[in-house]
Amino acid sequence: MKTPRLLVAAGLVCAAAVVLSGCALAQGPADRTDEFTAAGQSCSGSWWLGDLKEGTSTEAREVAEAALAEAEVTDVKLEAATSLLDLSKNDSESASTTEVDFESEAYMLAVTLQVKDALEEAGYPDSDRVLEVWSEWNCS
Repeated sequence: MKTPRLLVAAGLVCAAAVVLSGCALAQGPADRTDEFTAAGQSCSGSWWLGDLKEGTSTEAREVAEAALAEAEVTDVKLEAATSLLDLSKNDSESASTTEVDFESEAYMLAVTLQVKDALEEAGYPDSDRVLEVWSEWNCS
């Protein structure tokens, strides 16, 4: 009877590892990964596309995948994302956000917005969201 307990223990350890490891294991390999600089620090960002509704159209997924792959973070796009991010934060959030965090969030948002814009142009507005763009980043 020790074998079932061992299997249960091994299963719990595996489940805990998945929960603690974040998006990479929960979502699978990233659909896009970038290396970028934020406030002088080297950073890495990853994005995942995920269906929010069962039966998401193949077209919507193809539009999102192409937009994610082709998204370029130009100075203009980064400035627009920075402005939007700045407007979205209250005084407390602004005061507690480091420069590297703010610049990293803006970079990640610049890519995400391009995916959402492409979906909107293809007839999939964000108000009727069929796909989500998840992202995470870290800097060292």
